[in-house]
Amino acid sequence: MHRAGGMSEPENIVVRVATLPPPGPIGADVYAYRAEPLVPLQPGEIRVETLFASVDAGARAMIDPHASYPMKLRPGNRVPTSAIVGRVVESRNPAFGDGDHVRAFLVTRQQFLVLDPARHLGVKRVDPADGPLHLHLGTIGMTGFTAWLGITGIGRPRAGETVLVSAAAGAVGSVAGQIAKATGARVIGIAGGADKCRTVVERFGFDDCVDYKSPTFVAALAQACPDGVDVYFENVGGSVQRAAFASMNVFGRVVLCGQIAGYGGGDSAEATGVDLMVAINQRLTLRGYLSSDHLADLPRFEADMLQRVKAGALIPGATITAGFTNLHLAVNSLTSGRNIGQQIHQMTPP
Repeated sequence: MHRAGGMSEPENIVVRVATLPPPGPIGADVYAYRAEPLVPLQPGEIRVETLFASVDAGARAMIDPHASYPMKLRPGNRVPTSAIVGRVVESRNPAFGDGDHVRAFLVTRQQFLVLDPARHLGVKRVDPADGPLHLHLGTIGMTGFTAWLGITGIGRPRAGETVLVSAAAGAVGSVAGQIAKATGARVIGIAGGADKCRTVVERFGFDDCVDYKSPTFVAALAQACPDGVDVYFENVGGSVQRAAFASMNVFGRVVLCGQIAGYGGGDSAEATGVDLMVAINQRLTLRGYLSSDHLADLPRFEADMLQRVKAGALIPGATITAGFTNLHLAVNSLTSGRNIGQQIHQMTPP
């Protein structure tokens, strides 16, 4: 635990919002890294040093007052994350010992977290032998859970149907497409750039992938989906959403997971979605959802996905940005589309 100058009392470093940024990429000045005293543990609690924290699609939107995002932060607020993996450095809980690795959901970004497994969500010991620790933030974490819920619970593709996944190289999309592929569906991805599209096909096993940055995107999407689209897994919004809806078959299903085009700050024509008359004309079923509504399904999800990963039936993906004070770089990596798979902030060397 940190001791300033090697002599003072142990400190905790807490990440807070310093200022709300203008639209576009964010700078280091957006976040403040403030030293605060460590609080003593109470019976049943554990102190965890954060190693890895998830950077989620809403990380930029929650500091943008204009974005349509359910969580809004103001200067001074602690910065949340959907999940962390860390190492127990102190325990007053007999079920956890020093050196154990644990995962926790819906916490804030700080060097040391005090967790009570009876009160905090998703606190469980994780085994490094299962794979990289950050696996529990992505494929077997909340983003993987989001993908699993959307495909198995809402989209429900059948063998022979066509499934279209936007942001297919990202944390949710890459997993959603692989789960859909396992049902026997034909899976098409949408991603930005030839390299990403190649990764979606060669690494994640999609049948095809269309580059939304290409000037021939709309025509290429139609060519990749000659029989139309039965299930669309929506992560993006904007022009991608409009092109995808135009490809939908009658009675198609749309899984409304995210709207990344509207998360970057400010208003733009790119953030404008589809004219919903197409949903009426094509008799589409549209359903939005939040993974937090389905937490009772977590154990079933974790068992299913860990089995798939261990069997090599599902390939994880992660992009890691290291450095405790480099959160802004991790957020920019995500919002600019530079990440493959889950965007991870490495806060402490493992």
